[in-house]
Amino acid sequence: MSGQRLPALRRSDPSVQFLPMTARAVLVGVWVAAALLHRFLPGDQRPLAWPLSYAALELLAAASLGYRAWRSPGAGRLAWWLLAISATLEIPNLMIGLLLSRGWTAPWAEGLPSLLGLGTGVLVLAGVLSFPRAQEPRGVLGRRVQDGLIFAVSVLFLLWVLGLQGSLHLTIRGMGLRVFVAYLNAALLGGGVVFMTSYDPGRIRGPLGWLGASALAWLAALSAWALAGLPPVVATQGWIVLAGAIPLFQGLAAWSPRPVEEVLAGPGSERRAVVLLPYLPVAVAIGVLAVLLLSAPGSVTRGAFSIFLVMVALLLLRQFQSIQDLLAARRTLEDRVRQRTRALEQAQDTLLRTERMNTVALMGAGLAHDLNNLLCAMKSSAELATLRLDEGEVPGREDLRRIGVAADRAAHLTGRLMGFARREEEGLSFLDLGTAVKEMEATLRLLLPQTVELRIEAAPGAGLTVQSSRLRVEQMVVNLVANARDAMPEGGILRVRTGVGDSEQPMALLEVADTGVGMTPEIQARIFDPFFTTKAPGHGTGLGLSSLKALVEEGGGQLEVRSAPGRGSRFRILLPLLPVAGVSPR
Repeated sequence: MSGQRLPALRRSDPSVQFLPMTARAVLVGVWVAAALLHRFLPGDQRPLAWPLSYAALELLAAASLGYRAWRSPGAGRLAWWLLAISATLEIPNLMIGLLLSRGWTAPWAEGLPSLLGLGTGVLVLAGVLSFPRAQEPRGVLGRRVQDGLIFAVSVLFLLWVLGLQGSLHLTIRGMGLRVFVAYLNAALLGGGVVFMTSYDPGRIRGPLGWLGASALAWLAALSAWALAGLPPVVATQGWIVLAGAIPLFQGLAAWSPRPVEEVLAGPGSERRAVVLLPYLPVAVAIGVLAVLLLSAPGSVTRGAFSIFLVMVALLLLRQFQSIQDLLAARRTLEDRVRQRTRALEQAQDTLLRTERMNTVALMGAGLAHDLNNLLCAMKSSAELATLRLDEGEVPGREDLRRIGVAADRAAHLTGRLMGFARREEEGLSFLDLGTAVKEMEATLRLLLPQTVELRIEAAPGAGLTVQSSRLRVEQMVVNLVANARDAMPEGGILRVRTGVGDSEQPMALLEVADTGVGMTPEIQARIFDPFFTTKAPGHGTGLGLSSLKALVEEGGGQLEVRSAPGRGSRFRILLPLLPVAGVSPR
């Protein structure tokens, strides 16, 4: 037996479907036959025919529930057995009621139907609550209990008021307990179903949905009874066929193909309807009480008002816990936002490091070319000095000086690359943009092949003071220069300049322009999208310009681009200009 699905209810084998289909058809057929028989029989024959028809329905429901209990594995078996016993207990209750209605008297039997009815209701409630539930977060159980109690108390209030309007105070001896037990059972069954489904709305589509329909049929029959004036003999009433739907739906629950444990997520509207189900009778109860207080204040008795106060107390407690849940949810959301923010900051830092490492790799290629030239110069000077020694001459000072200069130049280049790779994020400070760009000239030349002419137009000390860090400026410039180099595979002119931007507010300008292939409007619209790249697979991450834009906007700046196919590209970075170097950062 796989999972919790009944072997007798599997859908894959048509032969196995015969029993549940036949059972459902028999249940519906018996209920329809009982309703038709009740409709066309003379009034004097109904008091005997209806209890027998109802007993047949209860017998079928008990057999169906017992079969489900016998075939059910695990924790669900106890619940089905309790439901089967409750249906079986209703049969002697019907027989005793039939005998009492036909003149049989016994001192001990007067209150027995009420006690048996109470036992039936308790067993039904216990059966519904015995179905297994999934593990729940802390506090959910208490909220389930409150939802079920709110539903039960509000339904009990409505039935109580209907009963009073149906002259409950004029009923015969023993009738009050019978009515109260019937009201209580219907309210408890509805509350139990709400308890099981309020936090698992998908379960309403299985057996619990049929049991909920049974509770609704019970409520409908009791409401009709109350509106008819609570007659002691109900078998002659036309609305009594509604009571026959109670065992009908319980029997159909036993033959439902879905196990109770299966939770199916329904559409949003269905989930909202199920979640709001406990509060629907509350709204009706408040409306009914308001109408009664306005039209007939004397009809609201102390008992009805006490039940209403209990309902209000439960609602207030539920509202308080809802506020606590909202506060806890807000704290949880704030914690998650902080965690996500930290994760995004770490991810951004990782992306920046990745771009930096990619840049280091590109710079390494240029460095290897320059180091090769320097090594050739050193080798030539050393060979010349060796030849002079072989000829008996003393090596010239100029030869040794050239070797030292080449070694110093190589050390400077490698130190520049290692410093660029190791540099960590610096704190924001006042930075002269022209000086920072001018000092990057040697680093930028490592990125470019000999076919690209680099022109830097930056005047140190020109008053272009911005609030940034040297690392950020290097990241911006290197990113744009690397992209410009890729846009000029045949070579060209790359210009990097600083100045004052032509904007309403004073802005420092950092501009990188190339004479490359340019971009189409479609590509320009997407260049700042993360992971978008026009390079071949394995040659670009698509994160350079998106991270560049984030850096610029984080510093309160703007990033502009102009390009056309065959006419190159120009990127303009505008950063807030600090007119006075001594102003403290905002």
